[in-house]
Amino acid sequence: MLAKIIKFHIIILFTVLFCSCGLLKESNNEIVYQSINHDDYKPSSKPNYNNLDSWLVHPYQKEKLSFLVENDGSKNADVFFIVPTLFSDKKNENWNSDVYDKEFRNYLINSTIKFQATAWLDAGNLYSPNYRQAHFRVFDDRYWEFGGEKTFELAYKDIREAFLIYMNKYNKGRPIIIAGHSQGAAHAVMLLKDFFDGKELQNKLIAAYLPGTKITEEDFFDLELMKDPLQTGGYLTWNTVKILKNYQKYDLTIPIDWLEGSQVSNPVLWDDSETSDYNSHKGLYFVNEKVYKKSVKIEYTDYAIFLKMPRVNLLKTILFSFLKDYHKGDINLFWEDIRINAINRVESYFSEL
Repeated sequence: MLAKIIKFHIIILFTVLFCSCGLLKESNNEIVYQSINHDDYKPSSKPNYNNLDSWLVHPYQKEKLSFLVENDGSKNADVFFIVPTLFSDKKNENWNSDVYDKEFRNYLINSTIKFQATAWLDAGNLYSPNYRQAHFRVFDDRYWEFGGEKTFELAYKDIREAFLIYMNKYNKGRPIIIAGHSQGAAHAVMLLKDFFDGKELQNKLIAAYLPGTKITEEDFFDLELMKDPLQTGGYLTWNTVKILKNYQKYDLTIPIDWLEGSQVSNPVLWDDSETSDYNSHKGLYFVNEKVYKKSVKIEYTDYAIFLKMPRVNLLKTILFSFLKDYHKGDINLFWEDIRINAINRVESYFSEL
């Protein structure tokens, strides 16, 4: 009986985790969102990043969950992580999330922080601001032109303010990893343009990990896509797509056509290879908090990395069979690969000094 209960909770957590950055939509039927007129909308008060409570994760926070105990500020590098979109309730008419909503804050910490951001925990001191993230609907053309763009700009304004306070108060000259997923990666691109690209701070950039967004060769002036597993000072980006017979049947978070022109990194081999084998895969991180090695194979690359179902045990294979949209797993599917690579790039950065 206990085993059945545990399996049930794993299924629920799997659904929650992989529904980050959007709704798991199984058809092309448009979702109707409740939405207040943006001209009448008043967002929640802006966060004060001098207050540690305005951070989802901060090394100086006294009370830490068990998976963040090692985030004590003792490492020689920092990680600035920007969470993806989990604000997606179609009945919530607000345009931006409320940073003072404790329930939503805990949701972010126990999902995207626990199962995504921790991939970089061994590489540096982890910082992640709680920001007024844009609601998932703003990425729909029906909403972007009528308030979505302003909503997204407000979210980035919070990120920018958090980064300024981090740099002035906490960084103390340490090199930095910038990381984010989906909406978080899109904000990270803007952050890199504002503070790193062709600027003095670029010398302090170990790497930027930017999965789940579209980046082209024209997006940066000086920063480059890295094609060596030990290279530093550039960025990495990829979108993960499940191989399907008919993509028109499913409304994916990121449409295949939209990805045309995207740059692609290989999050297993970390070079310009367009495929990888099972033996090279370091491990995906599942919701039971276990790492499953040799379970993912990159079949081919075409503006994204294309995978078949991960090769795990029967129960987990069944769960993955229901999942058509692998955007939610851009980090989790390569969690151990990212963890090891980030550590190696930090060591490489210091060896080059």
